Amino acid sequence: MKRLLWSVSVFLLTWLILPPSIQSAQPPAAPKAKAAGAVAAPAQNWDAILNEAKKEGTVALYNTAWTSKMRVDMGQAFKAKYGINVEFSPFARGAELVAKMQTEQRAGLYLVDVVGAGSGTLMTAMKPAGMLAPMEPLLVLPEVADGKYWRNGRFPFLDKDKTTVGMVASVQRNIIFNTDLIKKGEITTYRDLLKPQYRGKITLNDPSVSGAGKEVFLHLALNIWNVEEAKAFLTQLLKQQEAVIERDNRQHVESVARGKYAIGLGANPDTLAGLLKMGSPLEAVLIKEGIYVGPGAGCIGVPAKMPHPNAAKVFINWLLSKEGQTVYATSFGSPSMRNDISSAQFNQTFVIQPGEKVFFANEESILFTDDVTKITKKIIDEVYKK
Repeated sequence: MKRLLWSVSVFLLTWLILPPSIQSAQPPAAPKAKAAGAVAAPAQNWDAILNEAKKEGTVALYNTAWTSKMRVDMGQAFKAKYGINVEFSPFARGAELVAKMQTEQRAGLYLVDVVGAGSGTLMTAMKPAGMLAPMEPLLVLPEVADGKYWRNGRFPFLDKDKTTVGMVASVQRNIIFNTDLIKKGEITTYRDLLKPQYRGKITLNDPSVSGAGKEVFLHLALNIWNVEEAKAFLTQLLKQQEAVIERDNRQHVESVARGKYAIGLGANPDTLAGLLKMGSPLEAVLIKEGIYVGPGAGCIGVPAKMPHPNAAKVFINWLLSKEGQTVYATSFGSPSMRNDISSAQFNQTFVIQPGEKVFFANEESILFTDDVTKITKKIIDEVYKK
């Protein structure tokens, strides 16, 4: 009993002596864990942004490779939701778009809010010229910024500086075959193409120029093997297997469909999709080593100075939302990088299959394309030199 009274007395004395701030101190709350793959979107008032965006009334967008259907579909859907116009200015090639913006900026004119183009245009031409700004501060809506809504568990920035967003999951099926000449399952790896029975039966989309042929060797050099092994493989294809190089995308795929060649390496996806739709006897190989998934022309970036900054912010958040990406992907004809949008409507040849090993495009692979051109051109010149 005495021990109990002593303990109580000590407790009361301590309480009376210690300052109130210490008496009531509580352990600091543990910080909330940031969602994996989420970007650090700053706190912004969406209603205030939207109100200012409606006052601006317009978003100016320069683009390449976005069809008239895409522009109509996106423009109508965005205006129906927010009452804001989208003014599209299409360009035939990325070089033309870059030259236009450079001319404008030298004159002190900033006329465009958003740029929609291929990763090459944005990351190998515009970014090095200082024409792009980081996009992370523009991401306001949680359903846009959170990595859980995107493939690979992270927001699809293509570069470490977060200037370029890849919106499309374009699957490259690098090996195709004529189903009348090759049995399904007969080819499962790239090295199968070096088997003696395929000598003289392979056509190769020219890897020394921009296109799907080049992407094959980029994938082999960076993701599957290494540069030296990829070089050796190309040399063997040309010398040992007598593979024939074709530069015309349609001719390359049609020569396999007609049976002139049994196997095609580096088929252009659009050409292949068209011939598959026509019922041509073609099929793509599901490669054991894994597939390369790139954004194609489905990328966006923003200049450092925009004429309609609030309207641009609203447009970007809409475009990257589930609603916007559904409109965009449907019109584009390829699956979105968002993982909450069904891919059932697309040709399953160009959809990531369950269990497939996937290598997504990144800054390293995009910037390596120029090196691939030099490497493959040198090999081709050496093989065919007189």
